[in-house]
Amino acid sequence: MNLLRRDDTHVSREEKNIPDRWKDVILDPVNGSRKEEFNSGLKDNLARYLHADIQRTRDLYTSPFPFSRDFERLNPLERSFWAVLIDEIPDKLIACNLRIRRYGDFCRTCLIPYSDLENMARNIYNDMRPDKSSGLNACFDDLPDKRKRFYIELCHLIPVELKKTGFEIIRPEEIAEINEKLVQRLARAIHSRYIHQLRKQEAGSDRSTYLNWLHRQGSASIDPDDDFDNLPEEVRQSNLDNAYHIPAKLLAIGYKIRPARKGFKSLVLHLDDQEVEAVAKVEHIRWCWDKILNGWVYGRERDNKRKAHPSIVPYEDLSEPEREKDRELVRLIPALLRDIDYEAYPVNPEKISRIPYAIKPHSSVHSILDETRDLSDHLLGMVPLPPGAEQMVAARNLKIEEAIREVEGSYNYALQIQESFLPDSLYIRECFADSFVLFRPKDIVSGDFYFFSRQDHRIIFAAADCTGHGIPGALLSTIGYGILDQAVNELKISEPSKILGHLYSRIHRFLKPGPVGTMIYDDLDIALCALDLKSGRLVYSGVGNSLYQISGSDFLEYKPGNVREGVKKEDDYTFTSENIKIRHGDNFYLCTDGYADQFGGRNHKKYQSGRLKEKLRQICSFPMPEQGDMLYEEIERWREENNEDQTDDILVIGIRI
Repeated sequence: MNLLRRDDTHVSREEKNIPDRWKDVILDPVNGSRKEEFNSGLKDNLARYLHADIQRTRDLYTSPFPFSRDFERLNPLERSFWAVLIDEIPDKLIACNLRIRRYGDFCRTCLIPYSDLENMARNIYNDMRPDKSSGLNACFDDLPDKRKRFYIELCHLIPVELKKTGFEIIRPEEIAEINEKLVQRLARAIHSRYIHQLRKQEAGSDRSTYLNWLHRQGSASIDPDDDFDNLPEEVRQSNLDNAYHIPAKLLAIGYKIRPARKGFKSLVLHLDDQEVEAVAKVEHIRWCWDKILNGWVYGRERDNKRKAHPSIVPYEDLSEPEREKDRELVRLIPALLRDIDYEAYPVNPEKISRIPYAIKPHSSVHSILDETRDLSDHLLGMVPLPPGAEQMVAARNLKIEEAIREVEGSYNYALQIQESFLPDSLYIRECFADSFVLFRPKDIVSGDFYFFSRQDHRIIFAAADCTGHGIPGALLSTIGYGILDQAVNELKISEPSKILGHLYSRIHRFLKPGPVGTMIYDDLDIALCALDLKSGRLVYSGVGNSLYQISGSDFLEYKPGNVREGVKKEDDYTFTSENIKIRHGDNFYLCTDGYADQFGGRNHKKYQSGRLKEKLRQICSFPMPEQGDMLYEEIERWREENNEDQTDDILVIGIRI
């Protein structure tokens, strides 16, 4: 069926005044603000370039319609199809958290995972499929591979055509990590490492994987005596592109980089196998797009004249030697950072939550799945099994993986539920402009939760720790948060002691008595505060969790005076509150016990609250968001010094008045 006929779908799209979404997807190259609109001339060029390159690559796919004529010879109806497609590109990019901006002398390679690319292709297919007007519902996943390839190739070409019109694709989270001086230093360090390896080879050493990797980028020859500025443009641009993306690749595993601090021992970056593999995947994404943006396409065999390469495929489809080339470059990153006096340090997981190629927080569910695979591979390597037995083992392993993935799916859905009721970062920032929430569940979902509510001049906030973690803790946290929200936002209770009375009396109505008739006290600990902005009065009430205040040079701890032992009746709760004098610039910290109880260090000890208090004293002058990052960096360093697993949910809240 010819897609370019005038069907009802295209008539309605043409006759409607389609809003110009390009202004929403374009960022200013300097500060990231939206600045210019995408004019009709640029749109026409995009359509022309896209049509021409689809024609050029048509041997890769089965086209749903013919490309027998050049763009200039298309009639108005045929051109309108391409115009509609161009108008839909911004929505596809925004859905993947991508933006575009003008570039100067250098166009950065975009980092779009194959999964995102396939989703874009699926959406384009759903918008323009030939049977749409007939009411049929053909599924993209059921298409033959070469038909799918057409829509994927359309998406491959979008960054290529944008580059031709002077725009590069970027991800907002990556922009903050780009520093031009750092990029230049990293690119020169990459070249210096290459020259070092080249001279070792000339002295008789074997050819290194690093040299293989660099030669995979381009075919230009390099003189060992050439400095960076005299490199062939192809190689210099490749080094620059790799340097641009080293911060983004490290961000994928939860690290940022900074100059090594004078007087401090630099943090040594040790990448485990999982992290190397994760960054290698990102490097392959970068390499593929570097090729694609320079006119290369997939081909079964390498053909430099046609610019076809067999490695322009997802990382999982690469041969093991090709994967090793990516891993080898990743393993060099710590040395490259050391060469330019930089160090890597962990960042808060929130900073990587919108990056699709990032490693998400680990959990015991993921660990069990990985360990099951490793154990199976190890056993099969030790003892050769007859074909029938090997198939039985493979089938049993598949069932185990399916069961674990089902559990993982339940966890992930529970995470969505928990994230839906916890306050988002923007709302917290509206309550307290200078604040942070360091929140790291042990097992995907958390028994800890945080609460913020602002009504007129009063802000009520809390850090709570329900018994347990994972699913049991999350169940209690859901009940606890709901009751707390009811007390504050529905019943309008504003005094912390009365809020706690309502919270504990209601939560125990959900929990049955123990076997001897006493109340169940395995519920939650909490630090709850109410700040009156008019009077400048802060009231604290808590069970189990202290409140810390740093005012000038004074460090004050308000310990919870409330206990639950001895309670015999559901409504037999009395709580006390403490009025606290506050001054402009005071810092307040609420935390659960997960941070202080984390095992680590050289001697397998708990971090302990005393060490946490001292750390807070050391960092209290920094802006609150930086303090949150420093605390996360500190506990990760402590945990990893003895390779400890996280032992409990972690929650620390910091606010500055």
